[in-house]
Amino acid sequence: MISLKRTRERRTLQAATAALAIALCSGAGLKAQTVSRPPGTNPALSGFSPANSALVYVDYVTGLDNLMTTIPGRQYRNNIAAFAKFSTLFKMPTAIVGEENDYYGTFLPEIKKLVSDGAKTFAPRSSPTSYTPDFAAWLKSTGRQNVIIGGISIDNCTLHTSLDLLRNGYNVFVVVDVSSTNSKLAEDAAIQRLIQAGAVPVSWLNALTELGTDFAGPHGKGMMEIIQAHWPASTVGEVYDTTPDGRGMQLPR
Repeated sequence: MISLKRTRERRTLQAATAALAIALCSGAGLKAQTVSRPPGTNPALSGFSPANSALVYVDYVTGLDNLMTTIPGRQYRNNIAAFAKFSTLFKMPTAIVGEENDYYGTFLPEIKKLVSDGAKTFAPRSSPTSYTPDFAAWLKSTGRQNVIIGGISIDNCTLHTSLDLLRNGYNVFVVVDVSSTNSKLAEDAAIQRLIQAGAVPVSWLNALTELGTDFAGPHGKGMMEIIQAHWPASTVGEVYDTTPDGRGMQLPR
């Protein structure tokens, strides 16, 4: 009786194994393991616009600015100046996070202007993340699902704020060339973690032209003014004019 029972169990197991093999060969097993993202839900493809996005500027203060070395200082300040002009051009909800005191110094001049123009500011915080209850309530009130964020530093406050935004269901676009730190290794690790978490890295030029869309549109003139004033100055490394007529775009002196 025991032998007959074991034979039946063996045959049942063999039949199940054969059925599984057939399913795998037919692709049914592979399909069951494939995770696909519904169309339109990939932030890198769906992108952002002035109508569905908010701007967040993190800790742009004089006490930290000089420690940002992964981008040359002159180009870094130029990039921040370009990024700061987005708020006025596109009239988007804008948050300035950070504080002015003896340790941190004062906001950079470009950021001070945004504060004067009415950008939302918040009470001093005790945590690296800027996603405080007040900030969360403000962002929810804007009705915007996309957040374009940059700040100091990319491996600390900008990183933690971005991760909290992702945890709370927002699409996050991190402007990497306005977000620096004091170590290339730390910067690389931060960007990798942001990508793994679902954030999308962008440059200020990429963000500018995606927001403005068309140089013949209502934001075209403003876009071109920002590009002419700041794109050549964002160049890192030596430049040689190899154009036949010598009319290559010149860097500021």
